[in-house]
Amino acid sequence: MKKAQVIINPSSGRGKAEDYADPIIKILEKRYEEVEIRKTEGAGDAKRFADEGTRDGANLIVAVGGDGTVNEAVNGIASHEKRPKFAIIPLGTVNDLARVLGIPLDPEEAIEILSEEHLVTIDLAKASDTYFTNGLAVGKIPESIHEVTAEEKSKLGPLAYIWAGAKKLLENEKIAVKVLSEEREFEGELTAVVMSLTGQLGGIKEVFPEAKLQDGKIHILLVHEMDLAETAKILPEILSRQITESENMTYITTEKVTLEALHGEDYVSDVDGEEGPHLPFTVEVLKAHLQVLVP
Repeated sequence: MKKAQVIINPSSGRGKAEDYADPIIKILEKRYEEVEIRKTEGAGDAKRFADEGTRDGANLIVAVGGDGTVNEAVNGIASHEKRPKFAIIPLGTVNDLARVLGIPLDPEEAIEILSEEHLVTIDLAKASDTYFTNGLAVGKIPESIHEVTAEEKSKLGPLAYIWAGAKKLLENEKIAVKVLSEEREFEGELTAVVMSLTGQLGGIKEVFPEAKLQDGKIHILLVHEMDLAETAKILPEILSRQITESENMTYITTEKVTLEALHGEDYVSDVDGEEGPHLPFTVEVLKAHLQVLVP
């Protein structure tokens, strides 16, 4: 018997996520004998639901929500040897993975993809025991993302993250880290370490123009300076997709990298817009690890 599980974050889509349950069920019932709806109530629910669905033999898991819901659901799936297909109905602030895969940001259009079942196989990455689909960052500016409230995201959208980052930018705090990969080693102070599988960060397309979700690589920027003056100089490079050529950046492409904090410091990472593991950890690419429904 074919099974589908739908994980809905009721707070997504400005509280309208549950309105899409019936249209989703209507489409899925044409292909699946059993359709289960699970609604999250707090952090960790989507991961737990996806883990349970995978263990129960679900053939498809659908995440209805933002990047946090998507990341949790992927973390519930990714550790299993036999993994179901995955689908996204994007209802978040940024929706990075959906944008990269060409999934419509209009929920009704995204739901139609469920009837088509066109698949693409994508890479994932793993940092310690945490999986991610898009990006990881370490630094005081990335940390500021965790301080953005749900109310601010609802009112300002992606600008809420920009505003939070700008306030941290004025403080110009550095992190002392060691970065180790076969291709490059670095030890010293940085403003941030930014990694991406997709090339897109915070809704900005092709920050890493060469990054693809099927290239088996993690693309890394070591940001050396990021005060207001340097940001003003770098901004045109970001907008023109030439940031990897900036004198203020070190660009690394690798399959595996280790990050360590120096001087006993405690740094936390941001993974797909959510709080991730604390340093030290190793990030490793898992090539062709997840099948996703796309247009």
